[in-house]
Amino acid sequence: MLLVTLFFILGEYKLNALSAARANSSVPKDSVLLDKVDYPWGKVFIFDSSEKPITAISFKSFGFLWVSRMSTYYFHNEDPIKTIGGTSFSDDKGRAATVFSVLLNDPTVSYLEVGPDENRLRKKAELNEPITFYWDKSIPWNDYNAKAFNENGKVLYEYRYPETNYIRIEDLKWYPVLAKSTQGD
Repeated sequence: MLLVTLFFILGEYKLNALSAARANSSVPKDSVLLDKVDYPWGKVFIFDSSEKPITAISFKSFGFLWVSRMSTYYFHNEDPIKTIGGTSFSDDKGRAATVFSVLLNDPTVSYLEVGPDENRLRKKAELNEPITFYWDKSIPWNDYNAKAFNENGKVLYEYRYPETNYIRIEDLKWYPVLAKSTQGD
């Protein structure tokens, strides 16, 4: 019995969700916890590290143990709005989640909206604090339609790829919405 217990604790199974997430091989050792989202079947943790922002998912296992085998990562940048974590997944056990977390450094942003029309969420802007959106279903990133607004409701930023013919994965981020000039200006 003691040998089995040691196997679980020293292996990938842990006694709590955070320990399982930190034991995930993709989570850097210097990671700092920024936010978390609870689901009935597990927890999603948003971390930052010197290497990369990373999101880890911990699942309940065997009733009292936790394991984390899934993670996603993002890229560091110095943009006014940074995506610091997120994931979108579903599985054959009926578990599903979408989490999208940002850090805001632009005081002109008043609120953010994320999600498809039928599941759109709005959150008040908070500077230098994680702003995390979450749903209990899987939503593809291109359906987020994520936008940041000023106090007058004008769109200041949108989450997308750049409007070019060549893209890289690290180019999926927040871009300023430039005012459309009228002809004759």
